[in-house]
Amino acid sequence: MEKLKTPGDADLSQKNVILRVDFNCPMENGELLDTFRIDRTIPTVKYLIEKGARKIVIISHLGRPDGKYFKDLSLRNVVRYFSDAIKKDGSLGLDVVLLPYEEDIKKSIAAANEKTRDIVFLENIRFWKEEEEGDDAFAAELAGLGEVYINDAFSACHRAHASISGIPKKLPSFAGLLLAEEVRRISEAIENPEKPAVAVVGGAKLETKMPVLKELVKRYDKVLVGGLIAVELQADPQALAELPTNIIVLPTGYADNQKRDIDKQTAEIFADIIKGAKTVLWNGPMGKFEERPFDYGGRVIAEAVAQTNGVTVVGGGETIEVLNRCGLFDKMDFVSTGGGAMLEFIAGEKLPGIEAIKI
Repeated sequence: MEKLKTPGDADLSQKNVILRVDFNCPMENGELLDTFRIDRTIPTVKYLIEKGARKIVIISHLGRPDGKYFKDLSLRNVVRYFSDAIKKDGSLGLDVVLLPYEEDIKKSIAAANEKTRDIVFLENIRFWKEEEEGDDAFAAELAGLGEVYINDAFSACHRAHASISGIPKKLPSFAGLLLAEEVRRISEAIENPEKPAVAVVGGAKLETKMPVLKELVKRYDKVLVGGLIAVELQADPQALAELPTNIIVLPTGYADNQKRDIDKQTAEIFADIIKGAKTVLWNGPMGKFEERPFDYGGRVIAEAVAQTNGVTVVGGGETIEVLNRCGLFDKMDFVSTGGGAMLEFIAGEKLPGIEAIKI
């Protein structure tokens, strides 16, 4: 398990703290559809304040603006929800402020530094192209926002961006409470799963998921594969030959000719295997869950995972959406905020954001 520096290792008293979060929430017509990532980060914010942080400067991204300003990708609605959530949970005595976008990041930093005791949000950090470029000079400018850096954005840790892996080169840096929990819970599920251990992997892009499957078959008793990656795997004998047939379980059939969902028989086979597990790790839907009746497989899997007596660890935006549609989100032991980051972590890859704050 990765050993991380946590806020408990930091002197936060009267410090200006830079907090990198991932508030990249799904939105429609400007309205937040899911606030999961924001809600999971609030305990870290409260912890920093309780430990005496003078000011917190929050950095987040939203969507893919590709280094340009887009009004629709402003953080204003995210900040409004965050501010309301903070106040609901008791007054922390700090105002929440969103700074207006400035093309010159130095102006935004100067405006942030004028604030003395607030929770200050920069605008969507991806409005500046230097963020995704991992520009070192840009990271140095951002480091001027505070004296301590906290990363609580596990779901963005697989990106070597300026605010993820650049700032830690300039300041004392630590993992937030959420990031530390993500690493601990996923590491436990990978390194020491209670047996029988069952993994469920779905979604698309076999090329992306193949390293994950290769790692899981070393540690899990059964790996159930659905979604488009199952279709691709069954059509690729060379890739299939790289995986042990006694561990990988593929669909026996599909719901329609376009293979938009696993069929009823497969769903029942998968559910029976899951129900007997002591550990279940799930990432990726079984089919085109947004469209009925192709949400059937996902619903059966979600219900089976909810019913198991084992430890359940789930991640991925689409998987979370399946759980929400089924009303089973709260039945999971741990739901990761990460999608791609979770997959890369499972595959044993080095995540730039985590490498930057390791002990």
